[in-house]
Order: sequence, then structure tokens, then C-alpha cells
Amino acid sequence: MGKKSAERNARLDTLRREQRRQERRRSFLIYGTGGLVAVAVLAGIIVYALVANQAKDESHSVGHVTAASAAATAAGCTGVVNDASHGSTHVAANQTVNYDLTPPSSGNHDSSPLPDAYRFYERIPNLRIERAVHNLEHGFIIGWYDAKLPDDQVTALRTAADAAGNRFIAVPWARSEFADNRHFVLTAWDRTQRCATVSESAIKDFVKTYADPSLAGAAWASPTAPESGALGGPLDLSPTIAGTAPSAGSDTGTATSAPAGAATSTP
Repeated sequence: MGKKSAERNARLDTLRREQRRQERRRSFLIYGTGGLVAVAVLAGIIVYALVANQAKDESHSVGHVTAASAAATAAGCTGVVNDASHGSTHVAANQTVNYDLTPPSSGNHDSSPLPDAYRFYERIPNLRIERAVHNLEHGFIIGWYDAKLPDDQVTALRTAADAAGNRFIAVPWARSEFADNRHFVLTAWDRTQRCATVSESAIKDFVKTYADPSLAGAAWASPTAPESGALGGPLDLSPTIAGTAPSAGSDTGTATSAPAGAATSTP
């Protein structure tokens, strides 16, 4: 082999080595960068899952406040507070429960819930609050109104109750006045939202979000409605019952009213 041929072959070998080096470098850049991207994506997924789980845990904790909806904010409502559980034992039909919260969002209660045939309960003597609390345990929403709620707001509540669906009941609270000049309060089992005025839209938002919650919520730190989806109580006409059924054209049919004092049995 001549000297020129040897030099040419040497140059070719050098070029081939350089090509192989550049190909290895390109492969490293391609696969190495792809690997780094994959690692970054995986790390992002893990971080997102951790943050999401932490947020979920917080939203299920006692004391957590969920921001009010736009309609609730316009009605002067607070956010929705996760309350601690205050018991769920049945009490005798003549036993009064002194609730820790005013109004209660959980607690010991009468073995018979209020009938759900009535959406709006009048201000009458001897209405058993303990029965309404049992409705909460069944996944109902109670809209409590105290003696300070103005008459025009009571009228608005009667109308709103008619339109709120069959898992909402408006119930008067006569034991005291509600705090902070908010005389209308929405509760689900262990959820409370206090409002300055009655808003049909805010009520519907609350019902849509908190009525009949998943039974999985019974295991949360702030548990939800352990008997979710159960019905209201028997349709009786004792002095504990004086309500207004939905009007004609609503989702349960013809309107009927239970007259106060239709019977004389002791609640």
C-alpha cells in the first residue's frame, strides 16, 4: 500500500470515528433529553397527586371553609364550614337535645324525621328540632330561619323551598337568635352556611353540592350524612307538623297543607 493510500485510509478512519462520536452525541441528546422530560413529567404527576391529596384531606377536615358560591356571596352568606360531629344517637320522643351549634348540623335526634312531603314549616309551638336533625342524617338540607328573619324574607323562603327540590326543608328555629345578623342558615350533616338574606339560587347551589352525599364521606374527619339518601318521616298531623307542601306544577304534584294543631297528641 502506497503512502498516499495509507494517509487516505487514516483520514477516512478519522472521519468515521468523528461521525460515530457525533452520532453518539446526538443519540445522547435525543434520548437523554427525552429521559429527563419523562422524569420531569413523572415528578410533576407525583407532585400534583400529592398536592391534590393534601387539598382533598384539607377539604374533608373539621374547620375547613369552602368559599361561598357567587349567588351565596350576593346574598351575604359566609363560606361553608365543616363542622365537627356532635353525635347521632336516637333520643326519646319527649326528650329535648341541647345542641352545641345554633342551629345544629349534626347531633342526637328523634328517631322519626320530619315528613318530607312539606318543604316549608311554619313558626309553630313545639316543632321538634330533633326530628329535623334526623333529616340531616338522611342527607336532607335544612334551611333554618329564626324569629328575626323579616316577613318578606320568610315569603321568599317559602317560594324558594317550593323550587329547591325534594331534599330541602325550611324549618323555623325558635330557641334563640342566630349570630352576626344572619337569620337564615343552611345546613347539611356537618356543613353550615350562614346568610344575611334568602336566595333561591344560593339554596339550589347548596342543595346541589351537599344533599345526599356519597357514603364514602362517613369516613372523613368531617363526616357526611351516614344515612344519605334515606326518606323523611311518616306523614303525621301532630302539633309538631305544620307545613306547606310544594305548589301545583312543582316536582311532587298538588299542594296540600297540614293545619297547625290538627291533632292533640304530645310531640
